[in-house]
Amino acid sequence: MIKRSLTLSIVLGLFVVNGMLASNPKTEGRFDIDSIVYIEEEPEIELGFDTSDYLPEGFDPYKFYFNIETVKYIESDEIDLKDSQANLPSDFNAYAYPSDVESINYIDLNDNISLDLDTTTYLPKGFDAYAR
Repeated sequence: MIKRSLTLSIVLGLFVVNGMLASNPKTEGRFDIDSIVYIEEEPEIELGFDTSDYLPEGFDPYKFYFNIETVKYIESDEIDLKDSQANLPSDFNAYAYPSDVESINYIDLNDNISLDLDTTTYLPKGFDAYAR
């Protein structure tokens, strides 16, 4: 019986000492958050059809197919734009103020719109949209 008590006391003492040393910052190693390696999983997009059927033979998405030398540039000092005044009314002024009150269109927030539709026939009995 004494042997069991002694063994139990020693094991319990070792657990207590281990617990005390575990909280000692001198015995702990410093944790570096940058040492964590994150695995970034690429989401796989399923289009529902095989895209290789619509690409040319030997297509490589990582190869650069465009040649800048094939672009032809027009060297011109003058830019010939159509006269925009020909498409506008003769008395048009983009900076003019409205000439009268009737020419201003606005929406009055106080206007009541009646749709002539009784929604109570489509809702359940006792329905209250504001009930919680």
